[in-house]
Amino acid sequence: MGKMRKKVRNTSIMEKIITFLPGQLPGEELFGIEMTGITYPDSRYRVDREHSNVHCLEYVIRGKGQIWLDGRLYEPKEGDAYLLAAGKTHHYQADGKEPWEKIWMNVSGSLSDSLVNAYGLAEQVVFRDCPVYPLFQEFLHVCTVYEKISRKLAERTVLLFHEILLNLAEHSILKAENGEGMRGPALWIKEYIDGHIYDKLGIEELAAQVNLSPSQMTRVFKKAYGRSPYDYILSRKMDTACLLLSNTGMAVKEIAYLLNFADEHYFSNLFKQRIGMPPGRYRTEGWQRAAHKA
Repeated sequence: MGKMRKKVRNTSIMEKIITFLPGQLPGEELFGIEMTGITYPDSRYRVDREHSNVHCLEYVIRGKGQIWLDGRLYEPKEGDAYLLAAGKTHHYQADGKEPWEKIWMNVSGSLSDSLVNAYGLAEQVVFRDCPVYPLFQEFLHVCTVYEKISRKLAERTVLLFHEILLNLAEHSILKAENGEGMRGPALWIKEYIDGHIYDKLGIEELAAQVNLSPSQMTRVFKKAYGRSPYDYILSRKMDTACLLLSNTGMAVKEIAYLLNFADEHYFSNLFKQRIGMPPGRYRTEGWQRAAHKA
């Protein structure tokens, strides 16, 4: 990963921090702790990282703040956890009126990367009302008590980090499957597809919109509608193609381009596979049926 550049503005901010130097903990190439601690409320608090080389895992004890990541704004509040995965540029700050108090850890290593990816958390950010505060407290406690006993510290903290990720993943899936909020993520995805049928729709991009991994989003959507989001996208695009073939004089190539297919040949093969005949024949038979009815 690229070199991380970190700026922390206003260094007078109240924080309790435990920092570990390179080589201080055994096995840090697998799981290493850069630092961990508690940040107390201060409206001046802001952190900027470019191409971060650590996973920032944090829990908001009280107050709230703002995070900017990949052009999106997130606003975690009391009771929320958030994960800023390594490799990305991010900025976060305390709210001006209700600055957060938070407990956090910055970790790295190939094992931490694998765990984040294995649980499908790399593209998720905020986990609402997630009861993991005791695990964060235990992580900080272990780092405090065993700071001089490096092997014991390394063994305990990697297990706690794993347990926190497991809890985040299970909590995220449970909330998604229960459709919590005014609208469940499955309904949101369905309505988004319906309203953007002429756009290029990717599963990863759709999943990011509802703060789920692609596999989690697919599972939630399939449970709600009995089909995968990919199948639903193709079905809606084919329905639209049928309408255009029957009611306009647009060429097959134009329709393929309008619906954001890679090329006419791919579109025609897919149309035949799903509708049972090539687009040209569908148009001809449609016009014949219309003429017969007239």
